[in-house]
Amino acid sequence: MSKADQDQLKSLWYALRDTMMKQLENDDEPKASFLNVVRQFLRDNGVTQDTIGDPLAMREALEKLTADLPTYDDESWNQ
Repeated sequence: MSKADQDQLKSLWYALRDTMMKQLENDDEPKASFLNVVRQFLRDNGVTQDTIGDPLAMREALEKLTADLPTYDDESWNQ
């Protein structure tokens, strides 16, 4: 596949994503058929409940990662 074809497919993917977002942000309640298209789009792109993760668990993991980081007040930081 040529670079031009890849660029066109990428543009199409972004246009589809943007169109779906605009429709979902609209005040009108989306139809079930449209929600099914969005669901399939997410699934096709590997977005599931498992990949999104639990926000609380993510927060705890980030806190553990940052707990050992030096602060500006830490003397070992200045060495």
